[in-house]
Amino acid sequence: MSPPRRLVVLAALALLLQACAGTPVEPPKIERLSAEQLEARLPQPMAALPLEQMVSLARQGVAAEEIIARIAASASRYRLSAGQILELAQQGVPPAVLDHMVAAERRQIFDDMAADANRRDHACRERIDQEVRACRNQFMGPILIPGPYPMQNCFPLGPGSPYWRCM
Repeated sequence: MSPPRRLVVLAALALLLQACAGTPVEPPKIERLSAEQLEARLPQPMAALPLEQMVSLARQGVAAEEIIARIAASASRYRLSAGQILELAQQGVPPAVLDHMVAAERRQIFDDMAADANRRDHACRERIDQEVRACRNQFMGPILIPGPYPMQNCFPLGPGSPYWRCM
């Protein structure tokens, strides 16, 4: 083999090896929300039954089940701090009522988070379906018989795709 030809072969081999030695695709980074950002995103609770009225009902001797029923009937929600819970307990609000208020708010927050996660998951799966449909609508050239053939084994969602984490 002549030296110029050997040089061309070595250069082509070097280019081929360089093309194969790419950097691996990193998985997408998950951005975490701080407590302040999460608090800002959460909807503010609505209290149709004010805390003062709840304290007055407790002082009048109304049963805890009746106060809980009134909270449920008014669809009131409370986001109480630990200090507010202690203050309400000192003012005579029964522990069962306080437990119900905290549990109801926590349940609502989890339900909202689950609904948001389901919405994002549904949007991601819709995008995957859209990409697969677009890929399968492409045609490859003739194999043995002339004519367009749809791509049957098309799955464009490798690690480079922004939607591969949905799988």
